[in-house]
Amino acid sequence: MTYATQSAIKRATIHAHRAMDKLDAAILKELRQLYLQAAADLRARIAAAGGADGNIALVQLQDVLSQVNERLRSLSVARDALLDNGLENAARFGTLPLTTAGAGVQSEALLSNAAAMRVSDEALRFVRTFISEDGLQLSDRIWRLDRHARDVVTNAIERAVIQGHGAVQAARELLMRGQPVPGELADKMNAAGSSGIGKAVANVLTGNGSPMDNAMRLMRTEINRAHGEAYIAGALDHPDTAGVRFLLSPAHPEPDICDLHATGNLHGLGPGVYPSRAKCPWPAHPNTLSYVEVVFKDEVTEADREGKETATEALTRLTPEQRKGVLGVNKAKVFEAGKLKQGMIKAPWRAVKRRVMKD
Repeated sequence: MTYATQSAIKRATIHAHRAMDKLDAAILKELRQLYLQAAADLRARIAAAGGADGNIALVQLQDVLSQVNERLRSLSVARDALLDNGLENAARFGTLPLTTAGAGVQSEALLSNAAAMRVSDEALRFVRTFISEDGLQLSDRIWRLDRHARDVVTNAIERAVIQGHGAVQAARELLMRGQPVPGELADKMNAAGSSGIGKAVANVLTGNGSPMDNAMRLMRTEINRAHGEAYIAGALDHPDTAGVRFLLSPAHPEPDICDLHATGNLHGLGPGVYPSRAKCPWPAHPNTLSYVEVVFKDEVTEADREGKETATEALTRLTPEQRKGVLGVNKAKVFEAGKLKQGMIKAPWRAVKRRVMKD
């Protein structure tokens, strides 16, 4: 493969990463708008269900819940369509750089157009059928998203209506006896009004730790997975490829396990370069911002081969702050004490603690 072709593929890879950044931002923005609009619609429907006093009667509860679940179902349909579109575009962006050829020689590209379509389709199938460490597939995660939204919204409405009904009854009895209504009781009555319920529903649907937060994390994780799987499969399929390099995103927020993956020369191919899909640790975690790039055999130097190291040796080269990000505070202390074995690097602290205390 000519230098011109390799350079063209490298440039195209950078362009694909930028395209993915734009795709990620656009999809998350649209997803956020979907959830915010759903929250606004739910508030409007709940407000319309309130009586003259602004409260929702117990006899109206099931009708309100039916309307709410209908709106949540339409939200799910729109979200899933957005996800499908994002996955397809991401997989296409993954193979596009690999169809690039130098000096206009199409035959030198890593992938033909037909092969690129096949790789893209296989990446999409992989994403949809991939089983993570917790035993869940994408369809399971989507189902959990829907169940979470339904549960938190339904519970917020039921709790407010039932508590409000009891509070109203208690307030009436107090007033009939000429006694004042306590502030706590008045607060429950206000929270049970259609306005208060609508606000609570919007918060549980779109606030911190909400179904919207979880959907955004799932969207970014799976779209990036589709892109990376397509790129890695296509790149490693060519005989001139030595491996793929784990790249930290410019937006990488703080040190974590990715810093180790991107700097360790574990296979003698250079920092962060892995020879196969099985050995490549990308993606290191959900919501990742990292990418990979192809590395060709003639890019691997003698210094790379002689500089092959263990993960422990790679950790030694990191700064103390980076090691804390990679290992966590407790395991970093064990490392500094010279007691962290190779197999403990990715182990949970609880297991490491037992092993260290035993030794």
